[in-house]
Amino acid sequence: MRGRASLIENHATKNRKHAHAPARQWKLIGCVLLLLLAVIAASPARAEDDFSGKEITLYVGSSPGGPYDAYGRLLARHLGRHIPGHPGVVVQNMPGASGRRLMGFIYNVAPKDGTAIATAQRALAFDPLMGVDSHFDVDKVNWIGSANNETNVCMVWHSSPIRTLEDVKTHDMVVGTSGPSSTDAIYPNVMNYLFGTRFKVVGGYQAAAESNVAMERGEIDGRCGITWDTLVSLNADWLRDKKIRLLVQFALDKNRDLPDVPSVFDLAKTEEERQILALWAAPNKMGRPFFAPPDMAPARVDLLRRAFDAAMQDPELLAEAARMQLAVASISGEQVQALIRQVYATPRDVVAKAALAGAGKGR
Repeated sequence: MRGRASLIENHATKNRKHAHAPARQWKLIGCVLLLLLAVIAASPARAEDDFSGKEITLYVGSSPGGPYDAYGRLLARHLGRHIPGHPGVVVQNMPGASGRRLMGFIYNVAPKDGTAIATAQRALAFDPLMGVDSHFDVDKVNWIGSANNETNVCMVWHSSPIRTLEDVKTHDMVVGTSGPSSTDAIYPNVMNYLFGTRFKVVGGYQAAAESNVAMERGEIDGRCGITWDTLVSLNADWLRDKKIRLLVQFALDKNRDLPDVPSVFDLAKTEEERQILALWAAPNKMGRPFFAPPDMAPARVDLLRRAFDAAMQDPELLAEAARMQLAVASISGEQVQALIRQVYATPRDVVAKAALAGAGKGR
């Protein structure tokens, strides 16, 4: 009897061990699954952020050959390395109405999944503030960043009789522009409004390159809105051969490379004049802005912003920019957004007068 009882007890013990085995196995499986979930959650490139097999189109709001095009193509060659999946980035030019055609496309038509980004004239962001007939909410546009901080200058071709800004107070100076929201139109208009200069703004040039050719041919006297960095990188021969004269610089801070070129702020006699000038000069801090459509997933916007920041610090991009003589002094998308909001906080009465000035309307 004792042998039979012992046999029964041993069999029961084995059954209890087998009963616990599946429980231990499930516990082990559960631990493995939790570990996998933790790894996935910690991964910087989630599946929905992977751009493998996709292509990003970078739209440029001006024709090939100009400074916005140069910065756009520079970024396109390096941005993909900093995006999960390393997508290709292609450039497509969409000139028209000083970037307004492109803004309409990006705001209303372009895909909102991160495969469409753009760069266009910096003054475009301030169209709604200035009462321009615009069809976008600047706060809803997703600003990705800016590649450079700019100083604009007013230049005249060497064959023109105009030699100094004082001459423009007594003689007409014809300048070319691509459209009303281009700095080539705004800055001469503002100086006419505030200081009684006699700039004559002529539109119809599709891009900066066309205005440059017109100046060389003598169709116009010069341009008032080209950036100093653009001159250095794309038109160094003009400076070397003294083919142009610089009349004035337009920026919040005087450029140390231009100690002999007067600042437009030197002409201001009242606080209101300085406020109007500051409103129009502030956008130069976001000299080469990049942006994406509205209504995008916040995580996708953040991905593009961080990729832009990384690309702007990429040694390969910086080396190529140096070879191209393109200055890079980038700011983040958050900084661009903050600057825009700061400008939009300008007192309404100053904004109203600045809008009249930029549009070329009299006092």
